[in-house]
Amino acid sequence: MLRSMGGKVLVPWLLLLGLGGCPKPPPCAPVQIQERKHPFIAFDRHDIPALRQRVTQDPYKTWMDDVRRGPPGQGHPCAAPSTNTDVKEYQLSNCALYGALSWVIEQRSDALKTARDTLLKAGDTSTGWNQTPGAWYWGGSLLNYAYAYDLVQPALSADDDAAIRDKLEDALGKTMGVYGEFNTTYVTNFRYRVGSGAATLSYALGEHDHACTVERDLFGDEPLDSLVALRSYGPYMQACLTKDGTYVEGPSYQDDVFSVMLPYLQAMKRLSGGARDGRDYINAVNTPAVWGDDTRIARMLRYGGALSMPDGNAATLETGWREPLQLSSIAASALSDKEGRRDAKGFYGWLSAKGKAVVNNPVYSILYTDPDIARAGAGAQEPKEPAYTSIVTSDMTSLRSGWSADAVHLLMTTEHEYRPSSHSQPDQTSFLLHAKGQYLLIDPGDGRNYDPAGSSHTSLFYWVNFSPESHNLVTIDSFKGIRDTYQTPAWRQLGIFSDLTRPVDDPAILQASFLTGELDSSTVTIDDYVNVPDVSTRRTATLARRSYVVVFDHMISAAIGSAQPMLHYYDTHLHYSGWLGCRPGAPAICTDYATSRPTSSSTQVDCGDVCGEVRMASDLAAAGAATGLAPSEPMPPGAGGGAPSAPTAGRLVWATRTDDGKRDLELDVVYVPRPDAFSVNRSGFTNFFPNMTFRHPFSVARYIASSTQWLTVLYPRDLTAGEPKPAIEALKVSGGSGSAALVSMAEQDTQDLALVSDGAQPVEVGDAFRVPAVPAAKLQGRSALLLLRHRALERAQIDAGTSLSLGGRALLLAASPVSASLWPEGPGLAAELVLSSAAQVGLAVSQKDTQLTLDGKPAPTRYDAASGTASTSVPQGRHRLTAR
Repeated sequence: MLRSMGGKVLVPWLLLLGLGGCPKPPPCAPVQIQERKHPFIAFDRHDIPALRQRVTQDPYKTWMDDVRRGPPGQGHPCAAPSTNTDVKEYQLSNCALYGALSWVIEQRSDALKTARDTLLKAGDTSTGWNQTPGAWYWGGSLLNYAYAYDLVQPALSADDDAAIRDKLEDALGKTMGVYGEFNTTYVTNFRYRVGSGAATLSYALGEHDHACTVERDLFGDEPLDSLVALRSYGPYMQACLTKDGTYVEGPSYQDDVFSVMLPYLQAMKRLSGGARDGRDYINAVNTPAVWGDDTRIARMLRYGGALSMPDGNAATLETGWREPLQLSSIAASALSDKEGRRDAKGFYGWLSAKGKAVVNNPVYSILYTDPDIARAGAGAQEPKEPAYTSIVTSDMTSLRSGWSADAVHLLMTTEHEYRPSSHSQPDQTSFLLHAKGQYLLIDPGDGRNYDPAGSSHTSLFYWVNFSPESHNLVTIDSFKGIRDTYQTPAWRQLGIFSDLTRPVDDPAILQASFLTGELDSSTVTIDDYVNVPDVSTRRTATLARRSYVVVFDHMISAAIGSAQPMLHYYDTHLHYSGWLGCRPGAPAICTDYATSRPTSSSTQVDCGDVCGEVRMASDLAAAGAATGLAPSEPMPPGAGGGAPSAPTAGRLVWATRTDDGKRDLELDVVYVPRPDAFSVNRSGFTNFFPNMTFRHPFSVARYIASSTQWLTVLYPRDLTAGEPKPAIEALKVSGGSGSAALVSMAEQDTQDLALVSDGAQPVEVGDAFRVPAVPAAKLQGRSALLLLRHRALERAQIDAGTSLSLGGRALLLAASPVSASLWPEGPGLAAELVLSSAAQVGLAVSQKDTQLTLDGKPAPTRYDAASGTASTSVPQGRHRLTAR
C-alpha cells in the first residue's frame, strides 16, 4: 500500500457516482505485487538478456537508435525546450523513460543519471495537470514515469528511491483526487489517458487500490450519469468505443487514447496472471462477468487498417489527420485471436512497406512488439497487406478495390450510436473518396484549427464542426446549423450544449451490406430529422468493378400522399480535394507537410487553395458562364416545381493532380436526373494537418420536391496512365417515378445499368427505348445496379425490392421488400439476402426440377413456370440462397 504523506494516510479514492455512497466491490481481483522485485511491469530481470539481444535486430534496432537519440528535438541529458509547462512535463517524462531503457539495455551511466534526475522532479513542472488541455499530457506523463521508475529502481540508492516514491505518490494521490470528483475535467480521451497512466503508476508503486478504482471506472458496470460531458450506458469504455470497435472521437484520438491504454492493459494482463491467466480486456479473456465476452477493443485493433486511406494515412473523419494510425506494432501483438493477429500483422506489414510504420513511443514498441509482428515490418516474406479488403460495421463502411496507393477507396460513416464527445460531427451518411493516388472527395476534419487569430469560437470552426453543409451529404431546406437548432442532422455537440437525457438526434442505421469484390455496397437510413420531421432518407453507396462508385439517394417525405404535400429542397454536397503542392508564394511548410508541421495553434499557417479545377459539361453551361458551374441563388420551396422529367444528366468534372505533381487525374461526377440547380463555392476549409488551413471547393446540387430520388456516378481516372473515359448516360425510364444511368466501357464491352425509383411502381429501361446496348431491365424497389458484359449478367444488387428482371427474365421475386446481391451460379442464380421480415423469395432457374438450398441446407422449393423462378420461404435476417 502507499506510504503516508504529510501525516495523512493515502486511501483509495473511490468513484461513488451513481452508487448512493456505498461502493461495490471492484470488478478486479487485486493485483498482488507488493513482494515483486523491480522491474516487473513489462518483464523481469531474467528477461533482460533477451531484451538486449532483441535490439540488435530490425526493426527493434531502428527503434533503439531513436531511444539513444532521445525524444524528438532533444538529446541526453534531456533539456525540454517547450515553454508550455504541461508539454515540458510530458517531454521530461519521455526523457526519464528513454534514459531508463537505455540503462537497462546498455548500462549507460549517463542514461541512468538522466532517468534518476528527471524522476526526482516528477510532477514539479506541469501546472495544468487537472485542466484542459494539460490533463491530456498528464496521462502520458504518469505512464512514462511508471515504466521509467520500474526499470531503474534496482539501480537507485535507498535515499533516491524514497525521494522518487514520494514524488510519484504525490502525483498519483492528487490525480486520483481529481479523477473521482463530481465534475472532473477527466472525461473521454482525458479520462482514458489519465486513468491508464495512474493505474500503471499504482502498479509501479506496489499497490493495487488505485488501479482497481480505475479498472472499475473504465470497465465496470456503474453508469456515470453525474459526469457533465458523458452519459455512460454501463462501462465507460463502452461509451466511447462502439461495439464494432470504432473510437468515436476519430482516428487521431484513437491513437492518443490507446497509446497510453495499450501499455496499461498489457501491464494489467501480465501482473494479474500472465499470458494465460491474466485479465485481458482487449480479447475478453479472464475478464469479470460485467465485461463478458466484449471484444470491441480487439476489433478496433484488428480493423485499424480499414480506417486507413490507400496512402497509409488515417481518414480525416471526425478528428483525424493525414498521418498513419500509430498503434500497429503494439496493437497486433496485443491480439490473441489467430485471425485477428493475421489481419493486424498484415496491416503492420502494409504500413511498413510504405515507410509509415510509425511508433508513438519506440520504448513501448521495443517492449511489446513480438518477433512475429516485427518480421512483417522488417521485409520478411510475409503478407504485405491485410487479409480483408472491404468491411462494413454498424459504424463505418469501408469499400476498397485494394491496398495499393492507387486503389479506389470509399469510406462512409454509418454511425448510429450515442456520441459522447465534442469531436463528433453531423456527418451521418457522409463519405470520402481516395482514388488513383489522391484524395478526391474529403471530410473537412475537426475544425479547431481554422481560426488564424487563435480562437476556437469562429464561424469557420462552427461551419466545420457543427454544420452538415461541410460534409458530403444531403441537407434539407438549407438548415446549416451554425450554432443554432436549425441543423440537419441536428445539433451534435453534447455536454453542456445539449440535453443529456436523450441520445443523438437523427441517428443513422445500417440496413444492409454486401461485399463481393466486384460489387460492394452499404445501405444506411435516417428515419426522421428533428428539424424536418416529415423527411427520412435512404443512402446506398456501391463500389462497382473495383473502379467507380454509384451513390443512390432517396429523400422521402411522409406527407407525399397528402392533398398538399410539403415541398423541400434537398442539397447534396461534394467537397473536393487534390494537389497540395502547387501554391505559388505559399509558406514552405505548406509543401513540406510530410516532414515539417506547425506545433502550436498560435502558429497557424494559411496554405491557400487545394489545387484543381471544376469543369462543367456542356449541358450544365449557363449562358455566358466561362468557368465552373453556373452559381444559383437559394430557391425557396415551390419556386422551381418538381424535378425535371428530361433524362439529361447534371455533370461536372473535378480535375487535379497527385501530390507529387506527376499525374493528372479526373473525377467524373454525374447526377441522374439533372438537378434543379447547381452551385460551386470555393470557401470550404479543411485541416489535413494540425494548424494548417487549406481552402477547397465544394459543389451543391439541388432537387426540389416533396419526395425524390437520384443517383450519382463518381468515376475517377488517371489521365497520365491513359485510362479510358467511360460513357455515362442518363436513360429515359417508363412506368413509375425513377431514373436510370448507363456506365459503359467500349474497350471492355461492359454495360452497367443503375436504376433508382421511389419504389411505388415498377420502372423499366432498355431495348424498348432504343438503347440497344442494354437489354430491357425492370425494377420494383428502391435501387438496383446490374453489371453486364456482352449484355450478359455478371453481378447485380437490389435494395428494398420485390422484383428485378433483365431481358424479360425475372432474376428475383419477393413477397415483401428485400435487399440482395445476385450472381449466376449453377442452374440459375445465387443470392445473398437481407430481410427485415420473413418472405417468400424466388430466383431465376434454368430448369423446373431445381432444388434451392438455404444457408447450405435443402429448402422446400416451389417452381413457377410463368416466371421461370424457384422459390422458398426465407426468414428474417441475412441468408444465402442458391440453386442446385
